[in-house]
Amino acid sequence: MEDFISHPSWMRYVPDDASVVTLSIPGTHNSCCVQGLLGGLFSDLDRRLIVAAQQVSHKIDSAALNKPLGVGKTQELDLPDQLNAGIRFLDIRFTHYQDNLCVHHDVICTEKSYVDILTACFNFLRQHPSETILMSVANESRIDDALGKFAPSQISCKLPLADTTCPGKNTRSFEDTFNAKTWECIEDLPLFYNFVAVPPGDKSVTTSPVLTSETILSDVRGRIVLLRRFDGSQGVGFDLSYWPEDQCFRGSTPPAYDIEDRYQNPGVDDKFDYIVDHIEKARSGDPNELYITFCNAVGLTARRYSNKINPRLNDYLSELPQGRIGIIVMDYFEEPRELVSNVIKQNTNG
Repeated sequence: MEDFISHPSWMRYVPDDASVVTLSIPGTHNSCCVQGLLGGLFSDLDRRLIVAAQQVSHKIDSAALNKPLGVGKTQELDLPDQLNAGIRFLDIRFTHYQDNLCVHHDVICTEKSYVDILTACFNFLRQHPSETILMSVANESRIDDALGKFAPSQISCKLPLADTTCPGKNTRSFEDTFNAKTWECIEDLPLFYNFVAVPPGDKSVTTSPVLTSETILSDVRGRIVLLRRFDGSQGVGFDLSYWPEDQCFRGSTPPAYDIEDRYQNPGVDDKFDYIVDHIEKARSGDPNELYITFCNAVGLTARRYSNKINPRLNDYLSELPQGRIGIIVMDYFEEPRELVSNVIKQNTNG
């Protein structure tokens, strides 16, 4: 039996005129983190990196350093399997280092580049043109920036880095590198719905459609919808750059968005209550607003929470009457196997 139930083309059954912000969409948290550091196997350098990183981010529990548990791992299945399983929201976090974009989870370099992500999405959408992918892109450079010569991207990343005059430094902004790497991979192919890349150095003004409450599924089939969590120009994706840490919050810029993202070591019962309360808010809330519920949390490892949260979430969703629940973002989404199916079934089929 496969590790997951396949849903490679579930959106083909959703009506063309369905508003994108009213869809119920399964997603993954830190989508590319399929490998983590093993605490009991850390080298002295690994330990120094994590201790230093704790001064910047409090997400890594120091107790993990002496336990053989995956630190930083959030998923068992990589992007191609996630997309085939029905995942349509990706949480991608890059560090911007020597003019490249490398996927990171705090101190952990995943050995994946932005080009790797785009290639996986392009290949999937070419085979399944009925689908769309909502891609959240965040700038996770703070640890590299803070650690200098001990930056994880300098020590452990094997991806090619630009030969800048100052090692560890960038010669352009995050947005400019995002544009350049997009152009490098797809040039002027219309892979994104709400972002158009231009050749590096080209100062011409480009326009693209804007994600609004009026955007319908037929507009975005076969495309990536960019959800921008980094500081950037107004025409670059849907602006989610207002994102306070460890909170349930709202962004008021139309179309408004409402996000549940309390993750810092909550009790399991409290975390589950946060999730259910936010899903119920999405069900009864303004249909013109975007709702995103993060079901992950950290204490020692992501799996500690997912093992307890996911079965309860699956039971809750299985009994829920059909209706909009928004984007549901999960760790280890394939456990239980029916979890993604129970998110998808909340959509109205044509």
